Formats: sequence, structure tokens, C-alpha cells
Amino acid sequence: MDAPPDMRPPAHPLAAPAARAAALLAACAALAGCETAPRAGGLTRAQVLDVVKDRHDVRDGHPELYAALRAGVTRRELEQGRLFEGECGLPDAAQALGMRWLTVTVLAPAGLRLASGSAVDVRGLRAAWPAVGGGTAPRWHGVYAGSASAQGEATASALAPRPGAPCLAPDAPPGQWRVKLRGPAPAWAFDFAQAGLRRLDALRDSDLAAGRVLRLGCQLKVLDGGDWYAPVWVATAPEALRLRAGDVVRLRAGAEAGSKDPGPPAEVLERLDGVAAPGGHALVRCG
Repeated sequence: MDAPPDMRPPAHPLAAPAARAAALLAACAALAGCETAPRAGGLTRAQVLDVVKDRHDVRDGHPELYAALRAGVTRRELEQGRLFEGECGLPDAAQALGMRWLTVTVLAPAGLRLASGSAVDVRGLRAAWPAVGGGTAPRWHGVYAGSASAQGEATASALAPRPGAPCLAPDAPPGQWRVKLRGPAPAWAFDFAQAGLRRLDALRDSDLAAGRVLRLGCQLKVLDGGDWYAPVWVATAPEALRLRAGDVVRLRAGAEAGSKDPGPPAEVLERLDGVAAPGGHALVRCG
């Protein structure tokens, strides 16, 4: 049965997981058999999903917007439809088809209409954080430097192994990329990205390098009939506690990943040695 219209999550393909969670929890209020997510400060069991070594690997909120927010892009500029998402590829023999595809956001000048699918030149490129190990960050932001000529777009299409564009256009000045635009970033994503950026900025580089930063989750029954919701947190483990994917811990819940809540952070308290993870795609039950 479809949820009433006011309970539907945003239709945009980048809709935050928290939007679906809100819709399910709202529907839950009218039905029996629901479990509620642990509130910030409450205790729950949780299962380690990943050990995080690089902030770029955490999909918390809307990471495609992190670099733009770091560069000072405002919610108003998203509301004006000036921030576009796109992609381009750098040669990388280790990747499929020999290209590593990067997400790039582009801020267009006020009053300029950019078309989805067009190729533009971008300068002033920056990432939200340096890549670990001196590699190339997966997501970037830059300033519009002009539209590619029709000849330039044709050349990019001919060189690209998929609908996109090589970042390094022929005869481009240093520090300038050519980007194929996908479309404008939705303004509602700004608040989710802003909160996610703050949560990840709060992590310490030393904890990331030592493998103490974890992504954890547990499983809740939300609707009768088998619909489940799995809240996820990013938390730091105590220095003396070495954990790996699949371990079950006692967690002090904090701001959920993918939410608009910037804090407080979740906190790992201890490993629960007597509790086994269920295996497969299932997670340990919250509580």
C-alpha cells in the first residue's frame, strides 16, 4: 500500500536515506508492531559495518556536495539552480575502461542558464579533504570557466568510454577540467550535506589512520509485514578496543548518518562478545 503523499520521500534520485526513514516512521505511527530508533544518548546494540580509513569513503548525507560547501557555496545558490553536478574522467589503468570517473560540482554565474548534458570548463578545483595516500579525491568543486565549444564537446564524446568527458581537454590550461553536466543539485540536499560535512570534520585524522573510526548499524522492524529500517552511525572506538566488520558492540547513539542532525556523535562503549552477528544482509537487532 502506498504511503499518503505527505509521507513520500523526495523523488530526486539523490534523496537522502533519512527521507525514507522519516516516511516509514511516520507511517509506523498508524500501525502496530513498530520499533523506534535509539535516540541520541540512548544505548543500543550495533554491528560494525566498515572500518573507515578515509572520509571520502563515507556516504554520509550528500557527499557529492561536500566540496562545494567547503568552497562556500550557499543554500541560496542551490535554490537559484546555480550549482550543477557533473562528472569527468582521469586516465587510470587500474580502473574499468582505463578511466577513473570523478564527481564535480560547478557553480554557474548568476543569470547563466546551463543545460544538463552540456560540457563546461571548470577551474579553481578543490576537494573537501585531501585524498589519503596522496591519491585523487573522488569528488571536487570548481568555478565555471566557460562552455566547451561544439567541437570540444564532440572531441570529448569521442574520447570518453561512457557518456561523460575526460577531465583533461586538449590544450586546456593547467588546473582546468572539462566536465559533462548531469543536472542542478537539489536545494533540499544542502542541509543534509552540511550536517554530514560537520560530522566528518569532527573525526580526527589520527583515529582514521589507526582504524578506530567505524560505520555501525542495527536493524529495526518498522512496519508489520516485514519492512525494516537500519539506522547507521559513524563513531570512534576507544583506543584499546580493536574492532572489525561483523563485531557487535554496545553503542551510545548519536546523530544518525544521512540525517540533518550535526551531533552529538555516537560513541562505542564496549564489544559484546556474547552476541553474534546474524550474517548475510541482516544486522543485529537494535536495543
